[in-house]
Amino acid sequence: MNRIDYNLEIIGEQISFTPRKEFIDPIVNSNNKIFEITADNSYGKTFILNLLAYGLDADKLDDTKILNSIKESIKRYDDTKSYSLEYNIDIDLPDNRVLSLTKEKGRGKLIQINNGAPISYKVLHDELSIIYDVPSNPSERLNAVIKDLNNWNTNLKNKFEKVARHIFEISKEFDNVRNESKIEILNKKIKELEIDIKKNKVRQETESSQLKKLIILKNLKNLISLIETSNRLELSIAKKQKEFKLAPKPAKLEKKDSSLIEQLNKELVDIESRLKKTIGQFIGYINNENEVNDLITNDTTLNKDYCKIRETDIRLDLFDDNTDYLTKQANFKKSVDKLKEAIVNFINEKKNDKTYLIHNSYSQFLHLLEDLIENNIDYLLKDEIDLDSNKFKKQLQDLVSKHKVKNYDELKSFLIKDLTSINGDLTQFMRTKIKLINENKKKFIEDDGKYYKIKAELDTLLNSQKSLKNDFAITTGLCAKELEISDLELINSVDKIAGFKYSIEKSITDSKLLENINNSINEIEKKIRVLDSETVQLVGNYNFNLKALEIEDKRKPSKYNSGQKKVIESFDRMLKQIISNLKKYDELISKIESSKLTEFKHEKDIKFMELAGKIIAYSMDNKLLRPDGKFIKLYFYDMIKQEFHCENNIIIKKLDVSTGLASANYLKQRIDNVEGKYVVVLLDEIGNMAQNALDQVIESIKNLENQNRLVIALFTSPNSDGIKINEY
Repeated sequence: MNRIDYNLEIIGEQISFTPRKEFIDPIVNSNNKIFEITADNSYGKTFILNLLAYGLDADKLDDTKILNSIKESIKRYDDTKSYSLEYNIDIDLPDNRVLSLTKEKGRGKLIQINNGAPISYKVLHDELSIIYDVPSNPSERLNAVIKDLNNWNTNLKNKFEKVARHIFEISKEFDNVRNESKIEILNKKIKELEIDIKKNKVRQETESSQLKKLIILKNLKNLISLIETSNRLELSIAKKQKEFKLAPKPAKLEKKDSSLIEQLNKELVDIESRLKKTIGQFIGYINNENEVNDLITNDTTLNKDYCKIRETDIRLDLFDDNTDYLTKQANFKKSVDKLKEAIVNFINEKKNDKTYLIHNSYSQFLHLLEDLIENNIDYLLKDEIDLDSNKFKKQLQDLVSKHKVKNYDELKSFLIKDLTSINGDLTQFMRTKIKLINENKKKFIEDDGKYYKIKAELDTLLNSQKSLKNDFAITTGLCAKELEISDLELINSVDKIAGFKYSIEKSITDSKLLENINNSINEIEKKIRVLDSETVQLVGNYNFNLKALEIEDKRKPSKYNSGQKKVIESFDRMLKQIISNLKKYDELISKIESSKLTEFKHEKDIKFMELAGKIIAYSMDNKLLRPDGKFIKLYFYDMIKQEFHCENNIIIKKLDVSTGLASANYLKQRIDNVEGKYVVVLLDEIGNMAQNALDQVIESIKNLENQNRLVIALFTSPNSDGIKINEY
């Protein structure tokens, strides 16, 4: 130690104290670091210890490191109304540096090393440990040996946590370094996605090509139908115009009467057209649906009803008032209803067929899955049941295709909705006709108003022709655009169109698509929508993986190989388990400290008590100091029975350990287990310890000195023969 200089003024007593040379000089001038100060009471022995502790901020230590009574004794010098304390202390550190502790009047404490920048007590306490004790209560001291188990456990936990934090920082790098296996997986995934995207685009192009051909084919067929209808319409118009010229014109009527009769005739023509159209559609469905046609032709009764419907002339047979038209209408309706019922029953039976159920159920399932994919929420399937939605969708498509059935929904809808209108139209026709007959009689129109009747029919035909020409122009334009031709003359006849139609039909590889073009168009459009959605999802996944690859590629190579990583990760798991166990030990130790030893009944708790007893023995270097100044080997401390179990089956009760020995055992344990780069030991009033016990404590302090950790050790004892400084 280089210097100890101080001035203490006790303001209330109006007295001051400065260093006693007989205390200070032997310590300052010696090369030793361990001193025993012996003197009578009131010589200021304890003040020297308090002064060092105050300068080192020992009062800032927690309660496990220093007694509260000592902390209070040190802190009292902060009371500037009662005390004025100044000091300059220089202490040699083991590594040839100098620790300076300074306090000037009106200023705070200052801590420096080698006159460098001031440091805080927290920085100081990170490197320097202070043991300041008063071994005056031996029973309490021996209890502290046991209680220090908590410090031992906490220190151990802190050490492992520090190592765990370091390992965690290392393992964090695992996520921020280049992962070659991940790069390989990403590259493989990207290539797979590229292939899938190309496949989808090829399928899209194929389906789009088929769709384009079917649309052209549909429009060409419509164009042929329009031409044929136009030809028939022209013949009908020519014939009707001839009839109209020959029809005698009735006497001139008032405008309102003429308008009413014309209106009634027009209504009859419109109703008749609707009836013919509905019946024509009905016959068309029966002729075009092979299974339905077979159902009717193979049943004599149904076939008879079908022939009646097909051969009935709507106007002549159902509305000729010179015959029993009501009976004919009833029979006609009956035949329609019988056929309708038979076909509906046939469709319903079809829907109960196993193949239909499979097709229909799995088709609905497929539509649901397509909706999930289209809305990008199919990932939930993968999260919940580890399902690849795209692969599953392909399996569903194959299943539905394998159990493909005829779709009769359109026919059934026609039978239930449109065909039902026949009854209403027949009734409305008769009402309108009766009303017209009455009007003709009122106005004395002869020949049943043949003139107005033919005129209404001719006007309807001319309106139809006008509408037909408009449809023809639009459809011709569409076909020309789709076929990429500019000369409309190339598609102005059935023969010319048939050539294009035949060529396109031949280019469609799947002949089944031609069976029902409208249905095929709808199905292909649906497929294209699904493919579009799939492609968007695949492109999204492709870009995501490409970005992930870019990020991974930019990372630096790992400092550790896979084997080293596994070792580090295994060590990390082990550390976490140890820390978890140490935290659980904290709970058990708290019960020990509160003397709740009777609560230890569980087998695991009892084993821990045994472990704790061995730890206590270990913390005492597995030695117990005896009255003869010699050590006896200590195996464990029985915490419940409060017994020391030693060599040669010797068992010593805690209460039978003498006061001085208890203090010595405690102090030795504290000193042997102290942490820190530097250590200061301050022991006050060691007079209750015999010399042989004190020698053991000094031996522990000398071990610190041999470890190049001891800064200074001061301890005091009473002496009525004046001041004496013993050096060790």
